[in-house]
Amino acid sequence: MFELTDMQKQLQASARQLAEKVIAPRAAEIDKTEEYPWDNVQALTDAGFMGMTIPESHGGLGLNYMDTVLVVEEMAKVCGVTARIVVEGNMGAVGAIMKFGTEAQKILAAGLVLKGDKPAICITEPGAGSAASEMTTRADKKGDGYLLNGTKHWITGGGVSKLHLIFARVFEDGEAQGIAGFVCVRDPDNGIEPKGLRIGAREPAMGLRGIPETEIIFEDLEIPADMMLVPPDGLRRGFAGLMTAYNGQRVGAATVALGLAQGAYELALDYAHDRQQFGRPIAEFQGLQWMLVDMSIGIEASRQ
Repeated sequence: MFELTDMQKQLQASARQLAEKVIAPRAAEIDKTEEYPWDNVQALTDAGFMGMTIPESHGGLGLNYMDTVLVVEEMAKVCGVTARIVVEGNMGAVGAIMKFGTEAQKILAAGLVLKGDKPAICITEPGAGSAASEMTTRADKKGDGYLLNGTKHWITGGGVSKLHLIFARVFEDGEAQGIAGFVCVRDPDNGIEPKGLRIGAREPAMGLRGIPETEIIFEDLEIPADMMLVPPDGLRRGFAGLMTAYNGQRVGAATVALGLAQGAYELALDYAHDRQQFGRPIAEFQGLQWMLVDMSIGIEASRQ
């Protein structure tokens, strides 16, 4: 039987304490105001929950994805937005950069994430998801760099993220070479506003309104060649390699759903014990017990 290590149990308990005492009280307000929870980000950063997967050599804790999802689930029980921030502060873009990036790219990414930045991974397009054959955003070689043109859609953290990892189809002398990632920083508060990167329309997201989902438009965005991210297999297999790192974010997204379900179940269970009908708690009625059991079975099955 699988069991958590003592370190993992301690990590989980620390995350639960932060979630219940700091994150939970503001969850409804965040969803209502649709404002990015910078104070929650600071609390996560102070607790060491941003950049947990970054190697110790670059200032992180060197934890794995199993460790990370323990924190994600505890946050998701009370606030889906905060849980998503933890996911993208440890997986996705930062995971790809720490796995395949140059030393300069790793130092850049680690420096931002460990200070609380939630990177944005820019893959999805209006007419394409993660299907490489349908990607239209292109990066044309020009001099010592590349010009990016295209539109990305449903980018989590658009407008609040500093670190961006942009997937684009690379062209040299008009010939397609493959797909690569491009590292770009946008930080208006510190005067870093790349010409050619524009934040577009924001899309609504039920239950996750506190974290913007936006379009990002690239119009001759200049990226230096040393900010191109390519796996060891090269451009021809670049997309497949980069997606192996991105798959960690899919695990994180699934964990957010799991945590939301667990949180909803616990609320339902508490309500069933508190709510009285016919002189006794409704939790004592068999029909409702079946519903709660079905919920619990579904949640436990999703953990396997």
